Amino acid sequence: MFIATVYIRFFRSFNFDYLRKAHEGFVPDPWDVLEPDGLQYPFVKVPLEDGVTTVVGANESGKSQLLSAIKHALTGQAIERGDFCRYSQFFAVDRSMAFPDFGLEFKELEVSDREALAKACKAALDDEVDSFSLFRIGARAPIVYVRQGDEWVKYVIKEKKFLDGILPQWFEIDATVALPESVPVKYLAEGKRSLRTGPRKERQSFLNTIFDNAPSWFGSQEQITAAAPRLMTAFTAASQPTEEHDKQLALADDLLLKVAKIDRTAFQELLKAVDASKDGFANGIVERMNRALAESLNFPKWWSQDHQFQLLLTLRDQDLVFTIRDRTGTEYSADERSGGLKYFLSYFVQYLAHDAPKSGAREVLLMDEPDAYLSASGQQDLLRIFEDFADPQDPDRAACQVVYVTHSPFLIDKNHGERIRVLEKGEGDEGTRVVRNAARNHYEPLRSAFGSFVGETTFISNCNLMLEGMSDQILLAGMSARLRRLRIASLESLDLNTLTLVPAGSAPHIPYLVYLARGRDVDRPAVIVLLDSDDSGNQARKALKRGPNGKPLIDSKFVLQLGDLPTEDIVSTLPSGNVVAIEDLVPLDIGVAAVKRYAADFLEPDEAAKIQTLKAKDVSFTDCAGTHDALEAAAASKIAGFHLDKVGFARSVMDIVRNDEDRGEVTATMDGNFRMLFRELGRRQRQAMREITSEKTSAKIKRLKRSFILDYAAGATRQEATLLLEEIEAGLDNSIDAEDLKSQIRTVRRTFELDEEPTEPIKDFRAFRDALETLVYREVNKAQEE
Repeated sequence: MFIATVYIRFFRSFNFDYLRKAHEGFVPDPWDVLEPDGLQYPFVKVPLEDGVTTVVGANESGKSQLLSAIKHALTGQAIERGDFCRYSQFFAVDRSMAFPDFGLEFKELEVSDREALAKACKAALDDEVDSFSLFRIGARAPIVYVRQGDEWVKYVIKEKKFLDGILPQWFEIDATVALPESVPVKYLAEGKRSLRTGPRKERQSFLNTIFDNAPSWFGSQEQITAAAPRLMTAFTAASQPTEEHDKQLALADDLLLKVAKIDRTAFQELLKAVDASKDGFANGIVERMNRALAESLNFPKWWSQDHQFQLLLTLRDQDLVFTIRDRTGTEYSADERSGGLKYFLSYFVQYLAHDAPKSGAREVLLMDEPDAYLSASGQQDLLRIFEDFADPQDPDRAACQVVYVTHSPFLIDKNHGERIRVLEKGEGDEGTRVVRNAARNHYEPLRSAFGSFVGETTFISNCNLMLEGMSDQILLAGMSARLRRLRIASLESLDLNTLTLVPAGSAPHIPYLVYLARGRDVDRPAVIVLLDSDDSGNQARKALKRGPNGKPLIDSKFVLQLGDLPTEDIVSTLPSGNVVAIEDLVPLDIGVAAVKRYAADFLEPDEAAKIQTLKAKDVSFTDCAGTHDALEAAAASKIAGFHLDKVGFARSVMDIVRNDEDRGEVTATMDGNFRMLFRELGRRQRQAMREITSEKTSAKIKRLKRSFILDYAAGATRQEATLLLEEIEAGLDNSIDAEDLKSQIRTVRRTFELDEEPTEPIKDFRAFRDALETLVYREVNKAQEE
């Protein structure tokens, strides 16, 4: 059982559904009618997904209030008159001051849920009942509406305990608590706070104060008496508990005992070893704890910004200090790292430590703007945690619903546009409404959430797919989302959270767009290209290979032309069986239906009616370059001068695929075509990502140079320098940039006469070291000059 819909009325910015009430075909549901007056004020309805729901909206649009409404509806608690909508006509300050109304619709009831509901209502329910709606109106006793046949039947809850037993339980991840810098061993050994478990800095400060003032404080009884007030002040400052520190200690306790599964007796033994100064034994215990921590966290899987990240415990006096080792091999204390890492660690620990309720009831995770402190990459990593809450990889974890609100475009899962709910606040007494079809046009309506259009025309990801036009973007994004909803293997769909679709406007613009992405800096993002197999596509491919100054902009293995797709696995619309443009992957029946849909949306009714007579047999491919042109020509035979806009056609195709259930075989053909296309693009994406994540040339040179200088700090022979340069050359590829570097290495050989008298020392070793620095930063300087 899950929450399918949230109903809200007269709650803060949610007044009522004014659009529905104003619709000429409005028919109220039973719960939309106010008793006893019979006035009709429909609830604002917010549908939720079974898994993850993303709620976006401008400031003050009601996002956080939606989360509060879910809590009120589930528990019936903390419903206050003061939360009644201020601009409602029913807002009053007399004794009749009203309460806001809440409701929830539940779907996919199991047999046990239906039996409990029947007991709660003391009524017999049909076996077909698999949903019901719960309402808390005017802070009165909850009521339930159940669909019995064609009628809604209202029940007053008579046995509340049975209803409470099946309702989902909500919980939150505390976005404000981070792991502490350190945790006292005594706290971990005893599982509770004591005078010895205050913050480490404060305890250390207290001890320093005592030892610094010992001669003047403890020389005599009189000095002790005189120093007592200052001693008490220092002690109070060191031992005073704070709520924040208590939360941090509890989080550390969860990490080490619940996540790493370290038994509390291990900390008790560690405390004994520390007290007895058995340093070797104590360090051995800590080493085993670090192994358990690494195995249980597997943090590199979830933190994409550093796959060599390690969280370690270091024993310092009677505290275990959290330290972090990154890809540089350097260790840092927790407070030396960014807030984003610390708080992501907090989310991650709370995620791993969360226990499902023993009752077995479904849970709902509610998160209010969890993107605080996190970078764009960190937010994408957090998305994967939400996904695992909803669809856990561990079979022992129970799935739960996730509802979170955000302002950040980076915390939107582009693979699942259907999950997005956009809230928009109207003018005057209109209140908050839900924008319908928020993701239908691939995120265009999200302007209400972020204040501007969310364009995918900037390089915001590690890998970018350059496309000829927006129609390609719409078809690729739409079909990828469709295949993911069908749970097709990830190898046959695109991950739009790691791949940015960048429409260039036309094929001739692609080479320059690739140059903007890759040609002007040392740190180049991964880029792959999809081109049509027409003249423009062929010319663009040649321009990519030729590049400015004769240097290829991109390796040809990262360029895919649609004509390169294996014809034995593709069913093309073209009679030849070849594929020229992306529209050739759309079966003819779907293409014809899309033209009709486009005409109905775009043309005058009398013209649209003529297009509705179009049939597949009317489409001729004679003298047509491809499917799009053939469809346009067929429609032009009905209406002279008809123009089929490519973007409009692509959107219509996706509407047909999404809404038409009668084209099973034809739709399966289209699915198969795009699965093959995505397989080829995915292979290129993975290869491009592997190349940019491998060690860069400059990093290799730095590493070799650093090692060389350590071995030969004061000077080196010519043969030792020769061996270093050979090792640098051995790590180079066959690119043009590598050839430039090899040329510079040859210059170094000649300048310092390395091939002459190999056993002799280098004459000007300082200048040789400077030459090595030139090799290290050659790429950066060259890019800046360009």
